[in-house]
Amino acid sequence: MNNTIKPREVMVTLGELWGGKQCPHEKVCACRKGSWCPEAKAKASDVERNYPMMHLAGCAFAYNRCCCQVLEEIEVLAFEYLKQRGVKEPPVPVDLIEMFDTNRSIDMRYLPLKRYLGCTWFIDNEWVVHLNANVPSDVIHHTAFHEGFHIICGSSGFNFKRDDNDRQAVSERLADYFAASILMPRDFVYTLWPEVRDVDKMSTIFGVPNQVMKQWLVRLRIPAAQPVPAR
Repeated sequence: MNNTIKPREVMVTLGELWGGKQCPHEKVCACRKGSWCPEAKAKASDVERNYPMMHLAGCAFAYNRCCCQVLEEIEVLAFEYLKQRGVKEPPVPVDLIEMFDTNRSIDMRYLPLKRYLGCTWFIDNEWVVHLNANVPSDVIHHTAFHEGFHIICGSSGFNFKRDDNDRQAVSERLADYFAASILMPRDFVYTLWPEVRDVDKMSTIFGVPNQVMKQWLVRLRIPAAQPVPAR
């Protein structure tokens, strides 16, 4: 994690993005300068390619080979919340979400939704988060922090998290990245993986879906059959 990035800088970046502007780091983006990002952008759908919040394919496909600065900033923000709360081991308590807007209440409601995993609304000066009560608790846990990211960004309305990843808007991908960053901090993962070395057990320890843990291990370059990389 980049320790030179300050949480206040992260909020500036997110403000730019949610304001419909391009990523403020676009001119210096390592992905943008490489060959992979333009290739991915060329293959993207019109929705993904023209989404007004961000025009970088690497950030749009965050779980692949992307190392964009905005993702580093999201990790810094997640770590700051964990530090403020004093969380030093998994699982991360869901009530940490209350810190995402200290000026307003955040009401989390569990409903028997059908197609969607969760959504966020801003009603009567308070946040209302709907979470699907029909899915396993680890899915609810991950969805709650995904929706929490929308609260941090001051974004409400049609921020629905569906039960599939096809054609996800960039804002949804970034919300997933934040949820992964705060629920599975890389230091926690690097510390526990040498002892556990089992994806199922790791997902249980961190309280996240198995597939989410697998994706995050790949993201951190920790293939299940290989040693932990040098830090």
